[in-house]
Amino acid sequence: MSDAVDTAIFGRDRELAEIDAALRGTEVSGVVIQGEHGMGKSRLAARVHADRGGQETWIRGDRVLEGVPFGAFGLLVDLDGEPETVLARVVAALTEGPGTPVVFADDAHCLDESSLAALWQLASDGEIKVVATMTPTVDGRTGSFGELVADGVFAHIPLEPLTLDDVSAMLEHHLGGIVSRGALDVAAFQSSGVPGLIIELLQYARRRSRLVLKRGVWLLDGLDIDYDQRARDLVSSDLARYTDDQREALELVVLAGEIEVELMLAAGLGEAADSLVAAGVLDLGGQGRPVYTCVESYSTETVRYTVPVGRSRQMFALVESHPGTPSKRARMLRADWALSCGAKVSVADSVEAARLAAGMGEWQRAMRILAEVPTEDMDAPALFDLGTLYCDLNLIPVGCDVLAQAIRKTDDPFLVVEAFVVWVLRDVERTAPPLSGSDFVAALDRIEAEAASAGGLADAIDAIDLARATLQRVSESSWEGLPGDDGSVLAWLGAEGLPETLRVAITMVVGAKELERGHARGVGDLLDPIEAVSENIGSGTIILDLARAWTHLQMGDRSSAEAVLDVPRSNDLVYRTAGSGARDLIVTRLHAEAGRWDRAFRRACAAAEAIDNWRQFEFAALALAQAQYTAMMVGNHEAAEEFDARYLGLPPGAAYVESRRAQILRLIARAKLTGQQRFRDDLDSALRTAEETGALAAAACARIELFVHFGEYDADAMCRLAASLDGGDRDARLLAELGASLDAEDAEMLASFARDLSPTLPELVDACLTLAESWEERAGTALPGTQRTRARRVELTSRESQISRLIVDGLTNAEIAEEIGVAVRTVEGHTYRLYRKLNITSRSDVAEALDRFADEGSRV
Repeated sequence: MSDAVDTAIFGRDRELAEIDAALRGTEVSGVVIQGEHGMGKSRLAARVHADRGGQETWIRGDRVLEGVPFGAFGLLVDLDGEPETVLARVVAALTEGPGTPVVFADDAHCLDESSLAALWQLASDGEIKVVATMTPTVDGRTGSFGELVADGVFAHIPLEPLTLDDVSAMLEHHLGGIVSRGALDVAAFQSSGVPGLIIELLQYARRRSRLVLKRGVWLLDGLDIDYDQRARDLVSSDLARYTDDQREALELVVLAGEIEVELMLAAGLGEAADSLVAAGVLDLGGQGRPVYTCVESYSTETVRYTVPVGRSRQMFALVESHPGTPSKRARMLRADWALSCGAKVSVADSVEAARLAAGMGEWQRAMRILAEVPTEDMDAPALFDLGTLYCDLNLIPVGCDVLAQAIRKTDDPFLVVEAFVVWVLRDVERTAPPLSGSDFVAALDRIEAEAASAGGLADAIDAIDLARATLQRVSESSWEGLPGDDGSVLAWLGAEGLPETLRVAITMVVGAKELERGHARGVGDLLDPIEAVSENIGSGTIILDLARAWTHLQMGDRSSAEAVLDVPRSNDLVYRTAGSGARDLIVTRLHAEAGRWDRAFRRACAAAEAIDNWRQFEFAALALAQAQYTAMMVGNHEAAEEFDARYLGLPPGAAYVESRRAQILRLIARAKLTGQQRFRDDLDSALRTAEETGALAAAACARIELFVHFGEYDADAMCRLAASLDGGDRDARLLAELGASLDAEDAEMLASFARDLSPTLPELVDACLTLAESWEERAGTALPGTQRTRARRVELTSRESQISRLIVDGLTNAEIAEEIGVAVRTVEGHTYRLYRKLNITSRSDVAEALDRFADEGSRV
């Protein structure tokens, strides 16, 4: 990321086009570009100014000159000259030149009244056109040029926050690599999609080494509990728009978590609070008692850090003196508030607040609160929360040390089981001292002895026995055999007192097995009850969200899968970073099924590195297999080899989500890239094993991939497999229709099936159309006119067309990458897909293929 000025603009193509149209047309006399601080108003206006030649008048409003008549024009005219002629000289300077001059007025909300009146009148009379950048008022009004906008004399172009895709493009442009989903989510939240804040956060992350580059992927380390002062300065300047009462009302709600209407009125801030509700900054709701709450954003955290300590203590005393029953979240925030302003807070309240924060997914806040409490003063549940947090932060040895303290203190057998589950899932290689399996058994022995000596063994024995059975079952089966077909494990899900950690883990493993069996609909039924009773947001929630999204994809419901990603469980930096790999796994598959292989490859790389960094071994096999497969699809052999080596080096004793699908994808990539028969044999063996053991979804995946990549199929086996799968499974529907078409060897039926699939699964579509065409040629027949044309039609993307022309011009991949401003790997991926579409194997064939397909009416 360079310190040089970068003029790149992201996500504003529509706005640029609207401004250009307004200045070229005659319908309006100006444009008001409106947006919050950092939204890119000035940069957008400067881009338009430069595109128009950079010679047109540019003025800027200035708070220092706001009281000076015509102060904005000080560089155009001599303000010290005769006062009675200043206006005439300003008018002459603004209107000189051919055509209708355009005046750019940056920060027009800071113009002095005389300058504003001159621009307003000249634009109204059609003497000039104005491009004004303005910050909106708190209530959203358009300010100085509001009447002209309302009358349609000026166009109004509000700048909204950047979309997630635009934030991603901006981050990758500035960083020069792939950005993981966690880093993207955190940056989008902390910046609120404001370009200026994104730049500030990037500069901060670079200075503090909070962004870690692993094999070309940028990951957040998740350990930073501070906020950048410069970014806070930007938000603080935005808060300067508020009146004193509005700012005080906002601060009170943010710090306290919620404020009852009665208290706000007692503080004399009711009217100010209501104006913030109207502006969308606060919410007014609540059950039984109306309360003000804040709309969480990066600015709310800024408020928590920037309120002066003295005023903060006064506000805290006011809130604490008011009787009420605050919500759990408000209690947690108030404990954090007390610690930050030096108010007295007990160890018990601190521990409770930290536990609430951890359960709400506020891991960063929980770590900050717990840092104030010595571990020797913590009870066992608090130690468990802290140990789990450390493990989720990838600090496995420290986390295990704290978990060891928890099981030595606890009298709850189920907490021992929960700690055991955390240890099993995080320390897969069993390398982190001081824990071992015997430590958990010893803890249960101690609890049983203490219960017996206290005379309460009869009450505790059932829980202790269930805990012992759980440890033994999990230890012996290494989780791989946990969801037995006898149904005993599923019965555990309803057991009274079963720890949530274990309940989630059982659900995850059972759900993974059911997905392999092709019972996607049943997995949804499995997830519903546990999500209904789950109170905590933690690492288990990340697993459940992945299972939910994956289930939607298995059933062919892409929109619902995307919706899982769009609903943030928590905006906490640590939590979002920990979920990075799982979210990128889903995005990888979404892109892959849409045929966007370059994007799929980048997401797969991000998933693999995030999962490795956070030691989430349960996802590792699928992540590395998807990465290898997507590398094969974009023609990056080097990356595919690297991912395969890492796949083969995975710990053998761990239980992996979708392990059979991972095996199929890996063998397809190996067979395709190497051409070695042994991988084809292994693939056939894996297919037989999957069908024999009931892993029908993996078998369906294998049969579809064999047809797509090698043209191999067994129509009868496809139809039988489709009949065995859950009817709601997407692959079941695909296999049923595909198998029937292949069995009938009906070219039109197969081509119709392919056309119905488009635009999803483009590789399967191509394979079907190619085979249908070969059947036609063999039979000496052809599809009816338009259908045949569609079957042969080739459509290149704009980027593929651009690269194809540069290849014809003789440029190498490296030269093309430099020419169009992308990485060489990206060019390689586009070239690979270009070759496949044109059915060629070398650069020398590109020109001839383009001519041939252009004659056939394809879009090239």
